[in-house]
Amino acid sequence: MTPVSRLKKTWSKTKTAKYFILEHQMDPTGNFYNYRTALRGAAHRSQTANSNREKIVIPFFSLLIKDIYFLNEGCANRLPNGHVNFEKFMELARQVGEFMTWKQMECPFEEDQAILLYLHTAPIFSEDGLYLASYESESPENQVEKDRWKALRSNVLAKT
Repeated sequence: MTPVSRLKKTWSKTKTAKYFILEHQMDPTGNFYNYRTALRGAAHRSQTANSNREKIVIPFFSLLIKDIYFLNEGCANRLPNGHVNFEKFMELARQVGEFMTWKQMECPFEEDQAILLYLHTAPIFSEDGLYLASYESESPENQVEKDRWKALRSNVLAKT
């Protein structure tokens, strides 16, 4: 997102190699081809894993829901000859079954209470809120950003 990616000073202080890998994995090109390939690999490794750590699979939940939705809405329940479309229902069952298997895995990692507290209490920003926080963290660099910052600040002040 632009409000985050524009933070050049902040990004210069981080080790970005893992972010580049994540960005590559979550590239939406080809209907998330890279992610789907990685997920298939993780699911396969999970089935043959020896340790609980290797069994963990964490799907991109919104993409899973999108796939199930489009499978359900995009495929007919019945075939042109009137028979039940078993292929559709088998695929729905496979996807839900896989998710239920992943969900039942016991997490082998210890809970970090400080991180949990942060996740439960951290504010959820709108896009405008992210931009405003971004400009407050690192000043606008050009006239377009300065104009946007002024407009956002005046909007926030008008609401209070």
